Amino acid sequence: MRRFQIKICILLCLGAGLLLPGCISSRVWNWGNDGPEIEENYLREESELSKLENPMLVPVRDRNLLWNILVDTMEDYFVIRHEEQIQLVGNTLTEGYLQTAHADAATMFEPWRKDNAPGFDQLHATLQTIRRQAEVHVRPSRDGFRLEVIVHKLQEDLAQPEHATVGGATLRHSASHSRPRDFGALRTETLGWIPAGRDSALEQAILRDLQERMADLQIPTEGPPKDSSGLNPLGPIQFPSLGNSNLGLGN
Repeated sequence: MRRFQIKICILLCLGAGLLLPGCISSRVWNWGNDGPEIEENYLREESELSKLENPMLVPVRDRNLLWNILVDTMEDYFVIRHEEQIQLVGNTLTEGYLQTAHADAATMFEPWRKDNAPGFDQLHATLQTIRRQAEVHVRPSRDGFRLEVIVHKLQEDLAQPEHATVGGATLRHSASHSRPRDFGALRTETLGWIPAGRDSALEQAILRDLQERMADLQIPTEGPPKDSSGLNPLGPIQFPSLGNSNLGLGN
């Protein structure tokens, strides 16, 4: 009997120890409807982040160099499926287009992948089946080119969670007297992949990456190349020594 009382006292002490921090932390009760201070800081920092324009102006004249940088950058995020490079037809530059293949979004257990912005998007992709596809439009302009990055976000509609223990032919036990006549496998129609809008966070990440690569190159944007036709790149012409420089002409 005494051992049983000792066990009860130990359990009560453990329970009081677990509940005591929640009772004495007055900051929790002072939050009210505003939420914790940390969440407010996160929201404030996110709103203060400068967002790049989409489409973004790139002051680059060399279309081939621009396209190589674009392809190299997009390959860090997705697998390229189709591309139409900028071409010069007569005196007009055509619009460039790049499309990537669909890819399952990176989860929280894949931090090395860049196709998903950290934070909520990674958590969402961990709990749901999400995939993305990117498109890039390159339009010529007077000051260079304009890059428009579009990332489509899709969510899969499933009849039940994957690896679920409940079978699809399980019947409902309700109070209604009607019963299905077909006791075979019940087929459930799903919507497949549902469009979930655009992923603006990943679009901004791709645009920042492109902007940094363009800035590191220090590409000249205006002005023709300097005329160096008057200079000899080989320097002054020098003749080999023939021994006697006068060649017997002085006498």
